[in-house]
Amino acid sequence: MPTCPKCYQERQQAKSGFTLAGSQRYYCKLCGCRYTPQPKEQGYDEEIRLHALRLHHEGVSLRAISRILDVNHQSVANWINAYANHLPQNLPDSILDLARLDGLLD
Repeated sequence: MPTCPKCYQERQQAKSGFTLAGSQRYYCKLCGCRYTPQPKEQGYDEEIRLHALRLHHEGVSLRAISRILDVNHQSVANWINAYANHLPQNLPDSILDLARLDGLLD
């Protein structure tokens, strides 16, 4: 049985459902703490994010990318915006103009 992170007791621990990621949750009957001893990571793999960036670079729309990769279109938009924020500041103007036209830079 897991140990409560609040009162450090191993007894009186009950299963209490699952998280959205699918990890087992527990409830400590002694102190009332709900916790997840081994949480699973949420989100998408880096490989899927890079694939989305490649598809966008090739001119595929956000909605089409979301259908191809079976992810939410807003997630794809967030990944592209996050990538645009990490671009170097000293890029040639022609590249920056393309990024503005693409909607990557506001």
